[in-house]
Amino acid sequence: MRVRIACTVLVLLLMPFALTGCLFGPEQETSAPIDPPPAGVEEKYEKQGAQKEAESKEEAKADKKSQARVQLYFLANNGYVVPYAVDMPKVEGIAKEAMNMLVAGSEAESRLPEGFRGVLPKGTKVKGLNIQDGTATVDFSKEFLSYRTEMEKKILDAVTWTLTGFDSVERVNIWVDGRPLAKMPKGKSPAQGLTRNRGINLELAEGVNIGQSMPVTLYFLGQASDNTVYYVPVTRMINRSDDVAESVMQQLILGPKHGSGLSGALAETLKVNKLEVKDKTVLADFGGQLLQYGKGKSASKDAIQTIVLSLTENTGADKVKITVNGKAEANVEGKPLDKAVNRPEIVNPASL
Repeated sequence: MRVRIACTVLVLLLMPFALTGCLFGPEQETSAPIDPPPAGVEEKYEKQGAQKEAESKEEAKADKKSQARVQLYFLANNGYVVPYAVDMPKVEGIAKEAMNMLVAGSEAESRLPEGFRGVLPKGTKVKGLNIQDGTATVDFSKEFLSYRTEMEKKILDAVTWTLTGFDSVERVNIWVDGRPLAKMPKGKSPAQGLTRNRGINLELAEGVNIGQSMPVTLYFLGQASDNTVYYVPVTRMINRSDDVAESVMQQLILGPKHGSGLSGALAETLKVNKLEVKDKTVLADFGGQLLQYGKGKSASKDAIQTIVLSLTENTGADKVKITVNGKAEANVEGKPLDKAVNRPEIVNPASL
């Protein structure tokens, strides 16, 4: 391509001289022929083009190596705290930078679906962040405390789930202006020793006694105002059960609460034939109701993704092997589900 461009430029440069001969006199038999391009010109352009292309690829690789995709938790347009991955520079103190991106009005918002925003009060500064022995201690400025009461749990959800997303963090302590914050000032929620065990977007199932309940975290679907579809984790307190996987699937099929603004990806008629956790893999066999597309041979990507996310979140498994009536014949978007599906490292934006 670059060779053709070079030759075209050369022809365009020589055209005025050829046209001059046509306009100002008859063709002269003695006129000298146009000299051909000097030897080696085409090879020179070709080499230069190949070199630039190689340099561009190397720059892209270097840029990719210097970036890390970090899953942060933002407030979505429906009021839920939602994970969404953002590319950040791989630098020392990346966890602190992640906290900065959770502040309302941060530059991260321009890279999010429409309606997503930072959950920390505007003007909040991250004065320090230390990680030691699995505990992240984050020190915020006093603006951190200027939140509305209804935002308290959402703030704690976003901070806790963002920081515990780093391999080195298991729990979170919150400080303000250099001092530990025992409790949040408005709802009196604890602000020390926070873990994912506290759940996210917590809700109570109907008719459940909180004293005899257990949490399961389910993944439903939300939709941004720009029509971006995303997965939403919801921790639901349900009746205590010895079979966690079965309880998860029951609640996932039941779907989100009415009026939540969320939707489920599974048919209410979906039959669960068998569930077994074996060697970090959930073996899940379903009825034919899972195959809603392609003349009963294809499952939706969202259905598979919510099953995988929900089962792995609650069982400790890494992947899910999905079969339909005992056979691995299902496919998603033309891809066969003949192997176990790994839990994705990044929830949103999603890929399967």
